[in-house]
Amino acid sequence: MKKFKTNAFLREFIFLLSFLFGIEMIFRVVGNLPLWDYSLLRIFCSCVFLSLGVELLLSFIKKETIRNIISFILLLIATIYAWVQTGFRNFLGIYMSVGTSTQAGAVVSYLKEFFASYKIEYYAIFLPVIFFLIYILFGKKEKDEYSKKKSRIIGGLSFISVGCLYALTLFLPFMQNPLQLVENYKLFLSPINSSIGVSQFGSTVFGLLDIRQSIFPIHVLSEVELKEQQSTDRKIDDTAWKSLLEEEENPVYNTLNRYFISREITEKNEYTGTFKGKNVIVIMLESVNNIVLHEEYFPNFKKILEHSWYFENAYSPRNACPTGDNEFSGMTSLFPINTACTVNTYPNNTYFEAIFNVFKRGGYHTTSYHDLDSHYYPRDIYEPNMGSENYYDGNRLGMIFDSDNLIEWPSDVELMQKASSILTQEKPFMAWITTVSAHQPYDYDSTLGSKYFSLFEDTDYSDMLKRYLSKLKVTDDSLGVLLKELESKNALKDTVIVMYGDHYPYGLLDKDISEMVDYDMSEFYERERVPFLIYQSELEPKVFSQNTYYMNILPTLFNLFDLEYDPRLYLGEDLFSSDFSGRVVFADGSWQDEIARYNAVDAKIEYLGSDTYTESEIQEINSEIYQKKEMSKLAISNDYFGYLEDALATQEEKLKEDKKVE
Repeated sequence: MKKFKTNAFLREFIFLLSFLFGIEMIFRVVGNLPLWDYSLLRIFCSCVFLSLGVELLLSFIKKETIRNIISFILLLIATIYAWVQTGFRNFLGIYMSVGTSTQAGAVVSYLKEFFASYKIEYYAIFLPVIFFLIYILFGKKEKDEYSKKKSRIIGGLSFISVGCLYALTLFLPFMQNPLQLVENYKLFLSPINSSIGVSQFGSTVFGLLDIRQSIFPIHVLSEVELKEQQSTDRKIDDTAWKSLLEEEENPVYNTLNRYFISREITEKNEYTGTFKGKNVIVIMLESVNNIVLHEEYFPNFKKILEHSWYFENAYSPRNACPTGDNEFSGMTSLFPINTACTVNTYPNNTYFEAIFNVFKRGGYHTTSYHDLDSHYYPRDIYEPNMGSENYYDGNRLGMIFDSDNLIEWPSDVELMQKASSILTQEKPFMAWITTVSAHQPYDYDSTLGSKYFSLFEDTDYSDMLKRYLSKLKVTDDSLGVLLKELESKNALKDTVIVMYGDHYPYGLLDKDISEMVDYDMSEFYERERVPFLIYQSELEPKVFSQNTYYMNILPTLFNLFDLEYDPRLYLGEDLFSSDFSGRVVFADGSWQDEIARYNAVDAKIEYLGSDTYTESEIQEINSEIYQKKEMSKLAISNDYFGYLEDALATQEEKLKEDKKVE
């Protein structure tokens, strides 16, 4: 005991370790992360390693007061980071990283809503740093009677030993859950999954790894087996691509080429060409979930449902940028990057396989619309790069709004009035419309939030929910305007409308939403449920029960319109394919199908009935999902599809020249 009191190095190390590990433990408790897990050993080991490293550096400072102040500042940084991470995941559904810093604006714009979403228990994360402050202010000071040189030698040897032990935890079989989506050593080198990274390494180490990855990125390339394609009824000439495979020396492009050319070419099916030659409008509905199914409040949505194929188990998993990235996935059928705001980080990429380009090659005139400006996302850059011949934002449409005052959002009614007069000018047309009126905040009075507020006065709903319903009714009005405008231009019966919600209204409290939906918001990823439908005025209504999400929109549409496309370039699936898996993949790699729900954070599986998977089948599913996300990240971060378009064109020219020579 005397040695502990009089050896400053040991004493300060023990205190720093205790408080740092205390932060991690409270973080896990309030964040509902697994407690009885081998990852705790790894996290404790990292706390020992970091505490030793800090104390070795601080041992060169003579004054104990200065050492304590530095230790306090470091603990405070770790505390604030863990606290913000907890709130960020609660508010946006995913842990933040350096790459998602562009979403800080969204949080800053809604600080009141952000802090209102905090649960009281989240503030417990500050307890260790508060106790540490009390200790350094009121604790009894002890005289250091031991040699600093000896302490440094012992501390240095311990630091190296613990570092080696920590490295072993990344590889030891008992420290790796066989059902985990990705091996720990791969995740350590390339922390592309923030949820699993935080769970396995703790808040502090993940933060350090994330910073390192942003400065010195490491890509761990998976082995990709080159597979021969089976004969299908979709005739795709791979001559140029195979020639490119033989010549490409860049390891990243080589890996991506091998991956995409080896994917399955799905067959045509009984739904192929159902809407061939018709116009199409895709509408991504801002902050719309299944509340919109209340037909007494939203008659236009009800009218659309009467002639729709409705997918009752549809989801829109929130990503780092819930609206921008979910729009991106709907347009490309690629997974956005988990640790980046994809559309903000890579707006200049080109995608020859995106929705606009494929329809444009099919003879369609392509346009896109949104009733705000580029306040959050540079749609004026990335949508034209995907093939939108004309992108119209609120400014170009002549709408009046103040992007610095986002309590007052533009009206979707005005958006539809102006968009419908443009999109029908040339036929056939393909248009993408992203609405905005239903966006938060809901705790302030606003023009749209008050417009229909009185309609809900006789209900017991909270004022926040009433304001949301008022805004949502404006969006519903806009759907009525669109239908009327299309009918007046004799275009309604020749137009297919696809609609999906970008995410649930996360500015509302779960208890408010639960009053109006028939599922448990707290159960697995049920809060990510949204409406998804395909409408045509002469369709017989059908309800489909298979699980689906925005990744499946493109391959489904291209097949329904019988367009020329390569199914291998899309990481979603055709909903009507005989091989459709019915599996939804969430942002952190968790998934759900008709058999089971898999939670990627704790690598646990819950079965929904009597059918089960073997361990090897789960590993195979996880491997496929991880590889899809990994290849998607590589493709986006290296502008692969821009490269592939140019490289294939060059190869085709070479092959033509070779034929001439022959």
